[in-house]
Amino acid sequence: MDNPEIKTPSPADPGQLQAQFEDLHHLVVSLLILVVVVSGTLSVFLLRQWRTTSKDLAAIRPGATQFISDYHKVGQQRMDAFLEKLKDYGRTHPDFVPILTRYGLS
Repeated sequence: MDNPEIKTPSPADPGQLQAQFEDLHHLVVSLLILVVVVSGTLSVFLLRQWRTTSKDLAAIRPGATQFISDYHKVGQQRMDAFLEKLKDYGRTHPDFVPILTRYGLS
C-alpha cells in the first residue's frame, strides 16, 4: 500500500502569532463595546416607548372605564334582548337554526 506522507505545518514565527493574537483581541474588544452600545441604545428606546405607552394608557383609561361601565348598564341588556330575538327568529325560521347552532345560541 501507499504510505501517504503526513506533512506537518512548519513552525510559525512567534512574532506573527503574537500579532494575530493582538488583532483577535482587538476585534473581540471592539465587538464587546459595540454590543454594549447597541444594547444600551435598545434599552433607551424601549424605555421611551414604555413611557409613551404609559402616558397614552393613562389618558385613555378614564374614557375606557366609562365606556365599559355604560356597556354593563345598558349595552349588555340590549345585547341579551337582541340574542333573544335571534333565538325567536330561529324558532320560526328553521333555515336560520344552523347559524344559531354554529355560534352556540340554540
